[in-house]
Amino acid sequence: MTRRAMHCFTLLAAGLLLFSAPALAQSGDPLRGEALFVGTISFSNGGAPCLACHAIAGHELGYASGASYGPDLTALFADYGEEGVVGVLEDLSFESMNAIYSERPLTEAEQADLVAFFSSVSQGETAHTGLALALHTAMATVFFLVLIGLLGWRRLQGVRKPLVERTRYGKGEIA
Repeated sequence: MTRRAMHCFTLLAAGLLLFSAPALAQSGDPLRGEALFVGTISFSNGGAPCLACHAIAGHELGYASGASYGPDLTALFADYGEEGVVGVLEDLSFESMNAIYSERPLTEAEQADLVAFFSSVSQGETAHTGLALALHTAMATVFFLVLIGLLGWRRLQGVRKPLVERTRYGKGEIA
């Protein structure tokens, strides 16, 4: 393996680790939890989004079409703590939820994301995506520009060398 190929491989591996680090974190992502709650991201095993029956007061997540089937979950984390919320999400043994989720359990990642979302709601936090999105976009842009530069370096050398030789030896015309 050439030195340049080793550099490209190392850069690619570092980039994959860098961008997959948020997915490897044990604590959930409150933004993804909110998306799961609302239904903009579907649960892996199917099942209705939480918003179909529940609301979060003061978080602009009201009851769907005025329905009030399930309780308001604003104080869920404050009332039960992390262990309680994890237990509820693992089991989902409420009679009304059993029919929906008995064959479609939530994954561990979905549970962690929902716990993080309920935690942020209980603390009165609102999700701010602007800075995180800008940072990830900037990191991805720099990474891909460097990768393209490394991959294209040899090609630039291959194009430049014949042009310089033609000029140097008086064969300046383009073939």
